Amino acid sequence: MSAPQHDPELFDELMRAERRRRPVGRVAVAVGMGVFVLAGVLIFRAVTRTTPGERLPAGEVHGLDVTAGQCFWSPTGSGEVDVLLTSCTGRHTAEAFAVLPLAAGEYALYQQTLDRCTAVARPIPGARVQVMTPFLESSKQQAVCYYRFAAEMTAPVR
Repeated sequence: MSAPQHDPELFDELMRAERRRRPVGRVAVAVGMGVFVLAGVLIFRAVTRTTPGERLPAGEVHGLDVTAGQCFWSPTGSGEVDVLLTSCTGRHTAEAFAVLPLAAGEYALYQQTLDRCTAVARPIPGARVQVMTPFLESSKQQAVCYYRFAAEMTAPVR
């Protein structure tokens, strides 16, 4: 007695029919679209990132030019990014608390720089310590430590 014969074309057609009957989950579509949009935003920011000395729109500054005590809207990424400054008594989501000098080549050690920021930070409920660091080609040799708030703030934490 021989085994039944398998028809690969019939099997493929049955699999295609089964896939057509299964609806695509809304969560899968939403997550997929979210990744697509995030990738687009990151590519746009990388392409439109300004360099030190370039003119920025009113209110924007290079993240590495922020000084301790200044408030701003927290950046969407890490590294050397542009930020929108705001008054510390106005709505904001971030506040710089320290500017750390970096030795040549230290910019590549993100975690060590973040650890240095964490060491000089004080605990703030509802905030986490973040750091903006220069990119490899940057002329800036400093990092900006800041608090990123879970909710919008309307007062400084100093």
